[in-house]
Amino acid sequence: MKTKLMTDASCLLPLEIMKKENIAVLESLLLIGDKEYRELTEINREEFINSLPTIEPYPTTSQAGAQDALDLYQKAVDEGYDEILYLGVTPSLSSQMNIARLAAKRFKDKIKITVYSTELACGSQGALVNYASHLLKSGKSSEEIISILDTVKEKIYTLGIAVNMTAVFKTGRVKRGSAKGIIASLLKMKPIIEFNIKDGFIGIGAETSFKSAFKTMIKEIEEKTEPDITYDLFLADALNSELMNMYADEIKKIRKIGKVHLWEMTPVMALSSGKGAVIATLCPSITE
Repeated sequence: MKTKLMTDASCLLPLEIMKKENIAVLESLLLIGDKEYRELTEINREEFINSLPTIEPYPTTSQAGAQDALDLYQKAVDEGYDEILYLGVTPSLSSQMNIARLAAKRFKDKIKITVYSTELACGSQGALVNYASHLLKSGKSSEEIISILDTVKEKIYTLGIAVNMTAVFKTGRVKRGSAKGIIASLLKMKPIIEFNIKDGFIGIGAETSFKSAFKTMIKEIEEKTEPDITYDLFLADALNSELMNMYADEIKKIRKIGKVHLWEMTPVMALSSGKGAVIATLCPSITE
């Protein structure tokens, strides 16, 4: 059976990788001023991220519409696919998956469409989509892939750092998860952001410097990942490659790392985390 893999832009996978791996994507929309743009194909990423510290009013986001999903489904039909496996962002952050599911009903007589909730977002979701892509290329069926993903996603961990508090709480996507997180919003501290299945994005604290922040983050990684697992490391930055490389070096000191993937943070994720932010995801290596 010929299967088309599909996801949404919440996964942080760079557009060029999705094109290379033949992954269809529902793009999020950005409202900047009074104009709406598709975040991957209609935005100059670098210019947009550079504008975040001073832009007013602060941009807002919206999800892709039903017609966007219908167009992607029809394209898969036209290309001769027998089924679509859609891996969607966690419903706790977006109803995008519900739109994909409703649109799928229009195609029930044309193509089999399986809509799977990853329960993840950002780097965690991207790592899972990457995992699924490898499984699909190895000949696994959709049912086999979903069974494996159900196990793998529980072992994925994402932890990020922002340069300051300018953007972290503006969009409402990141919750204040601790008293220290609230205090940090009033100070020039380095906020630490975690993603987990239960809570979504949550601010778990902040430190006064990158050095102390890395120390705290490494402790979190040690507590929430396994020393005996070989992980692939996925990093995404909002125009801060130096900090991204420093973060990677610190993680490599405490965990067995297979492949390292360096991605450019997408505009919507940068909107939530701010210019200069770096997000790291550890996912069990596909060779495990």
